[in-house]
Amino acid sequence: MAKLKGSTVLIFLGVALIALGAAYPFVTLVVDTTAPTLSNFVPANNSVVPSINSASVTAADSESGVQQVLFSLGNADTGQYIIYQKPATLTSGTKNSGTWSVTITEVSTPGNYYIYWQACDYAGNWKTATVTFKIYTQLQGKWYINDIEITSTSQTVYSRSASVSFKFQKTAGIDDSYISCWVEEGGTKILTLTLTNTTSHIWTGSYTFTSGTHNIAIKAYDGTTTITYSIVGLTIPGAVEWVMTTQQTLILAGVLSIAAGAVLRVKKR
Repeated sequence: MAKLKGSTVLIFLGVALIALGAAYPFVTLVVDTTAPTLSNFVPANNSVVPSINSASVTAADSESGVQQVLFSLGNADTGQYIIYQKPATLTSGTKNSGTWSVTITEVSTPGNYYIYWQACDYAGNWKTATVTFKIYTQLQGKWYINDIEITSTSQTVYSRSASVSFKFQKTAGIDDSYISCWVEEGGTKILTLTLTNTTSHIWTGSYTFTSGTHNIAIKAYDGTTTITYSIVGLTIPGAVEWVMTTQQTLILAGVLSIAAGAVLRVKKR
């Protein structure tokens, strides 16, 4: 019986271990002792809005990932929950860092409210955050971007032109002289609207953006309270370029040559 050399034995053992691993796959153990982080709340903490019909939050967990996010809405004036632990949906991003959103029946009764966010990762670590906001309807009105009415505090608008028009029309509130309207991006005011129609109580203005998606907020202020609509995305397309391939160039040159020949033949007649 032939004897196996040392190197042959090692190779044999390695093959055996590989076969054993295929039959019994290794288990991955992820140790995660850190709870997820919560940020980018919509509506924002301490904000004032005319109503709420949706909400979102960014939940991140770089280790095991976010497994679920729960949304609760309460009335701070009565101390009662309106919605309790409604599961949010991951609408963009990944389990390691993504936006979780909920849509609810619109709440527009004036008063003080709070949202209680809860996020749990796959290791069972929980993170909670409370966001307070106010629904205020004394000053009421409609916002338009490029004549598109803004109906939600979380909305995306697309524009074919970099020059974008904004309009606010007051429907209820104090005298127009107390009201100011503006547009913000990244917390910085980029445009102040002008009262252009005193009969219909309309403020207008326009701003030229660069190509891309812009996160903006449109606000109206009556001297006491600011009404804010936060627009998740204002998307401006870039310039469209026509780049011809070599084949397209040759085809175009051939067509032009045929056309030139046709013109020459016409002249000869």
